[in-house]
Amino acid sequence: MSLLDMNEPDEADERRRDDPSQPVDQRGNPVLPPSKLSAIQRFGVLQRWFRSDAEFSSRWRIQAREDFKFRSGEQWEEKDKAILEDQKRPIIVFNRVLTILKAVAGMEINGRHEIQFLPQNNEDTLPNELLSAASKWMASGCDAEDEESEGFDNCATCGMGWTENRLSYEDDPAGMYVEESIDPLEMYWDRAARKKNLTGARRVARVKRMPLGEAMQLFPGRTAEELDATWARGISVDGQVKSLEERRVRSEENSEENFDTYDDSNEVTIVHMQWIEREVYWLIADEQTNSKAELTEEQYERFRSRMTQIGIPVTAARMTRKVYQQAFLGNMLLQSGAAPCKNRFIWQCITGELDRDKGTWFGLIKVMRDPQMWANKWLSQTLHILNTTAKGGIVAETDAFDDINDAEEKWAQPDTIVWAAAGAIGGQRPKIMPKPGAGFTEGHVQLMTFAISAIRDCTGINLELLGLKDENQPGVLEAQRKQAGMTVLATLFDSLRRFRKNVGHVRLYYIQNYFSDGRLIRVAGPMAVKAIPLLRDKTFGRYDVIIDDAPTSPNQKEANWAVIAPMIALFKDQLSQNPQLFAAILEYSPLPTQLVELVKQLVNQSANDPKQQAIKQQLQDLSVQKLVAEINKDQSTAEMNNAKAGATQATASYDLAMAQNLLQKGEFDKLKFHLDAMAGAAAARKAEAESATQHAKTQGQVLDNHAKLTGLAQDQRATDQQHAIDQGQLANDTMEAHANVIGTLAKAHADHAKAHRDRIGAVVDAVQPVQTDEALNRPPTPGKAK
Repeated sequence: MSLLDMNEPDEADERRRDDPSQPVDQRGNPVLPPSKLSAIQRFGVLQRWFRSDAEFSSRWRIQAREDFKFRSGEQWEEKDKAILEDQKRPIIVFNRVLTILKAVAGMEINGRHEIQFLPQNNEDTLPNELLSAASKWMASGCDAEDEESEGFDNCATCGMGWTENRLSYEDDPAGMYVEESIDPLEMYWDRAARKKNLTGARRVARVKRMPLGEAMQLFPGRTAEELDATWARGISVDGQVKSLEERRVRSEENSEENFDTYDDSNEVTIVHMQWIEREVYWLIADEQTNSKAELTEEQYERFRSRMTQIGIPVTAARMTRKVYQQAFLGNMLLQSGAAPCKNRFIWQCITGELDRDKGTWFGLIKVMRDPQMWANKWLSQTLHILNTTAKGGIVAETDAFDDINDAEEKWAQPDTIVWAAAGAIGGQRPKIMPKPGAGFTEGHVQLMTFAISAIRDCTGINLELLGLKDENQPGVLEAQRKQAGMTVLATLFDSLRRFRKNVGHVRLYYIQNYFSDGRLIRVAGPMAVKAIPLLRDKTFGRYDVIIDDAPTSPNQKEANWAVIAPMIALFKDQLSQNPQLFAAILEYSPLPTQLVELVKQLVNQSANDPKQQAIKQQLQDLSVQKLVAEINKDQSTAEMNNAKAGATQATASYDLAMAQNLLQKGEFDKLKFHLDAMAGAAAARKAEAESATQHAKTQGQVLDNHAKLTGLAQDQRATDQQHAIDQGQLANDTMEAHANVIGTLAKAHADHAKAHRDRIGAVVDAVQPVQTDEALNRPPTPGKAK
């Protein structure tokens, strides 16, 4: 072909130019998706896909089968077992890997999470409780949690765990959700898939062997030869590739004349495959209604031709979308059509660690295999050394015994006598000597101990996670070491989290398209009997699937409750005023479910009972009245203190006037007695005022604390109490100042009276003659003094 010929367009180029949306091959033939091909062509394409994927995963299947055997305790290779049996040595297996696998599976069981659905394109929204309840209802009907745990356990063993999410109409004509774990050896996947959990895989297939009678009921009208996919059975179900002659002989034996339909041991192989196709569609914009519509290619061509005839331009965009198809394959195409789930495969996978060179996944058995095998071998070797060195043989000369045969029969076993030549054991040595024992070296024990510890070290699972740490250590340290052990397994549990999201998408599709027919579902706990219908208008829309961090397992509840419990004491007042919040918190407690449900029922009944609402309102009114009464009492106390202070001030004025009157009259004895009485009364009133002040302060503190707890009338109460304290202090200061004034005044009057007496006495002495002692001792009369 010349360069000129290469530049000329061929037939394929013309087809591409005429219809650029239609792919063609090198020959110019259109490349149609498998669903558009004929039945024979479709069967050939799917068969080639399956054989390509089966060949790619054949080595993984051999290894996975060995991993399951190793898990169950078959940890010796056949050649090693044959050698030990020939040497009559013990074949010992201490299966430590099973303990570690069970510990990892137990972590998953004790930390199960919930699937919830969050609406898209909404702001500040909460998860759809109806969809979440429907998901729980679907899971509880088929024990989905147990099936998922089994799939996770298979993933930890061989690197892949599978579940099937399908609808069954055998038990319920309306449809029942079924989720069950699948043997990983039955599954085949896209050989190009490399992402976690096979995200992005283009096809998945399951090879299932079933009795012939069951297969004939599923696909009526098909013969045994048509049902049996011998080409798939010979590839990898048994892990062995059968020869053509073996396949031909089996085909003759399984003919309709010789095949017993009702014998369950007569099985056929069915291949169930799902794959993704890309479908072209057109997105039409309606400018009048400001909306969009999706049309297939045929619909778009008819729509465009009509709009062109009436002269209306069409605004459209060519788009592609994924379409999930499925087919059942035997020795021919048995059935084909759209997959039941339009956005996911019905098989969901959990993957372990990826081997990039091989493109397959492996589990924990692979990393524990060598340490476990060497631990078994060194233990067997150690036991053999102990057995053979417990009673060794002897070295003897031929004339050491009278009867050599008798000595050989009666000498201690387990090993034989070694005869030496005459004189070989002569000299200073006796003619009989024990055979030197090999002894037991310390290196065997160290190697065996190292191998046992390496089983845990290779997985990162420590003794704290296994519950085997025999040491008295603080709980905080043990919790930190457990957390460190969980960090090593974080990638495995991350795959589980993504797996549950994929399961949530499948359940959401089934709820929206199959179960939203008005059927009743239970939405509360086991103590509740309330049921609501699943209606399409309540479940329609786009949702994000989230995995709730609030687990339902008892162990995880205890860990969460240890954090929640101290916070309850800080918010006890708010919880007492909001019992619904307290009932919601109890759901995260390790208390029995029935008790929590009973508390919730009582709270709901109280919230909806008019009598309880009236009693609650009365209690609130009484509480307010109590606070008002306390405020009035405090105010009355303050006014009483003010009145007492006023009365005290009036009494002080009266006492002062009385003292001035006595002073003017010169009745100094009565004046002194009156002043002493005034001083005593002032001291008593001062003590009473101090006591009242202290009582007011104490009452103020009590009321202040009460105001902090209740939060009602705090400012008013504080003002009244401060006013009462100020009035008490003012009364105390007033009485104290009044007493001081009275004391000063009384002292001044006493000094004045004393000076007056001295002056009068001096005048009397000056004008009267000297008197006798008796006269001197007599007090002067007021009249004479005057």
